[in-house]
Amino acid sequence: MNILQNSNAGFALLKTLVLLVVLVALGFFSHFVSHSIFKPSENSSITNVSSGAVTGSSTDYAVLTPATVPSKTPECSQQLIYASNGNPSPISCSNGYLNILAWSALSALELKVMTLGYSATPSQVQSELCVDANAADADSSVSASNAIEESAYQISAMYYGWSFTAHPNLVLSNGVC
Repeated sequence: MNILQNSNAGFALLKTLVLLVVLVALGFFSHFVSHSIFKPSENSSITNVSSGAVTGSSTDYAVLTPATVPSKTPECSQQLIYASNGNPSPISCSNGYLNILAWSALSALELKVMTLGYSATPSQVQSELCVDANAADADSSVSASNAIEESAYQISAMYYGWSFTAHPNLVLSNGVC
């Protein structure tokens, strides 16, 4: 009788262990399945609601004022912080996409460098940076410091796909304008 009780207790312990292993396996399986099924793919048009990241071809991107062509980079929305000179940041979100809130804040200043398009040359960019800088000097209602002009250049370069080697701050601070 004692042997029978011991084998029943051993069997119950074995059943409990098997049940525990099965439950843990199901837990892992459901975790991996739910995270792989509901995770947005790289090809989805909206990848993250909180950051508003958009992916796809450039024809899918919005045309942001004052531009007349769509952005060459994906767009997102990330809350802005303003420096004491009014310069908004960040110009790109944590994922590297163009921050449309920064674009809107800078475009409200009507900066000419933001209108140049895909095929702008370095000399055109330099010329428009100077126009913007001189307009800021002549009209106190336009507040485009060198830092703001630099941000406008950087976000425009991202938007239009420019890859110039000259830094805009050199244009603005070396007396070229």
